[in-house]
Amino acid sequence: MNIKTSSQKKVFVFIDASNIIYGASELGWKVDFEKLIKYLKERFGARKVFYYAGLDPENKKQLKFYEKLQEFGFILRLFPLKTFKGGVKKGDVDSRLTFDLMRLEKEYKEAVIMTGDGDYFWFLEYLLKRKRIWLFSFSRRTAKELKKLAGGRFSNLESLRRILELKKTR
Repeated sequence: MNIKTSSQKKVFVFIDASNIIYGASELGWKVDFEKLIKYLKERFGARKVFYYAGLDPENKKQLKFYEKLQEFGFILRLFPLKTFKGGVKKGDVDSRLTFDLMRLEKEYKEAVIMTGDGDYFWFLEYLLKRKRIWLFSFSRRTAKELKKLAGGRFSNLESLRRILELKKTR
């Protein structure tokens, strides 16, 4: 069933990349991002699909992956990785994604947010009172509070595996 009801509807998608990539890999599969953007456009009529991730300019494989995402139509929001104690590298994605959700709020009527990070709770609680929101993530990687907050608007990405899985080529 297609949720789109009119061509007037403005739906933006906000993807917390690490939540989606690591969630799938923990379950033994990889997301096919070409299929993902096609799904989001067909199912929700997504006009803009933002992809938030860390950037390591030395990682050639990552750079090629980001080029492909742009070809597919993703709007990349990439942030330099910071190295923390123990060599852990992270991008400042959560605050940037939240900032864009707020900054662009007047431009979209509905949003698909792909994350399970409990840090988003307070903002999502606020946003749910103002907009039609769908929350997508992997159930195991999603804070209980977020699933409860989203209620019937939470979808477990594992249920979309057959649609979104990257098929291995030989």
